[in-house]
Amino acid sequence: MADYGLALAGGGTRGAAHVGVLTALEEEGLLPSQIAGASAGSIVAGLYASGMGIGEMRDTVRWLAKHGKNLIDPDVFGIALFLPQIILGKQTSLRGLIKGNRLQNFLCDLTMNMDIQGKCKGILIPAVDINSGDTVVFTNLFHEQIPLSALRLEHVKWERSGSLCEIMMASSSVPAIFRPRPIKNFLLVDGGVTNNLPVDLLIAAGVPKVLGVDIGEKYEKPHDDSIIEIAYHSFSVMSRDLKDCGSGGEVMLLKPTLPKDAGLLTFDCMEECMDSGYVYTKQMIPRIRKVLEKRS
Repeated sequence: MADYGLALAGGGTRGAAHVGVLTALEEEGLLPSQIAGASAGSIVAGLYASGMGIGEMRDTVRWLAKHGKNLIDPDVFGIALFLPQIILGKQTSLRGLIKGNRLQNFLCDLTMNMDIQGKCKGILIPAVDINSGDTVVFTNLFHEQIPLSALRLEHVKWERSGSLCEIMMASSSVPAIFRPRPIKNFLLVDGGVTNNLPVDLLIAAGVPKVLGVDIGEKYEKPHDDSIIEIAYHSFSVMSRDLKDCGSGGEVMLLKPTLPKDAGLLTFDCMEECMDSGYVYTKQMIPRIRKVLEKRS
C-alpha cells in the first residue's frame, strides 16, 4: 500500500473501470492508503474502504454485468400518478423514476452495514443536500478536529459518521432518475452535482498527494430521446463543465478510454469497462510510480 489518496469520478456503470484501475495498482503494490469517490466512484471507493478484496470486486462487476438490471426498482405507482397530478395541477409525488432501495440493500449486504467510523479504511464521499444546496462530505479522515483547510471551503459541510452503504447510495442518486436519500437531517442526491471528481476535497481533508481517475466520456449524443438518456446526458454535461472550471490539484489524472456505448445503466458494458481500466492503468504504471515517488 502506497501513501497517497485515490479520487474516483462518477459515470454510471462506467465506474466498473475503477475496479480495473485498482486491479492494476494491486498487482504493482500501489494500492492507495486513502480513497474518495463521487457517484459511481463512491460505490467502488466504499467497497474498497470496507475491506472487500479486489478479486471479489471483480467478481461483483461480473455478477452485475449479468444481473444488475434486477436491482432496478422503478417507482411504478409514482410514475402512474405523475401525469394525472400534472394535468390536475396537484402536487406531484414522484421523486425519482427509480426507488433505489434494491441497490442500497445490495450495497449494505456487500459492506456488512459498516459505519465509516468502524473498521473502514480512510474514505471520503460527497453528496449534495437539496434542502440547503450544500455539499455534504462524509469522511473518517479526521482523527481529531476538522482542519482549517477543510473549514475554509464554502458551501461544504463535513460529517464524520454514517452508514457506509447509505452514503454510497446517496452519492449515486442521480437527480430525477433515483429518489433522494434521507440521512440525518439531509436530503441527499448525487455527489457529482457539485464535485464529480473529489480531488480537492481529499486535499482539503489533509491528503497532500492525490491521484485522480476520470471516466468522463467524450460527449456523444444520447442513444435515444428517452427521459433517462436526456437526464443523464444533461447531468454529464454539468459535471464535466464543473470539473473543467475547477483547479485540479492531483499529481496525475488517469483517463482510461472506455466503450462509447457505456452509460448510466448499461450493465452489459461493465466487464469491458473494467478491462479497459486495467489495460490503461498497466500502461501508465511507470508514470504513476514516478509521480508517487516524488516528494510532496
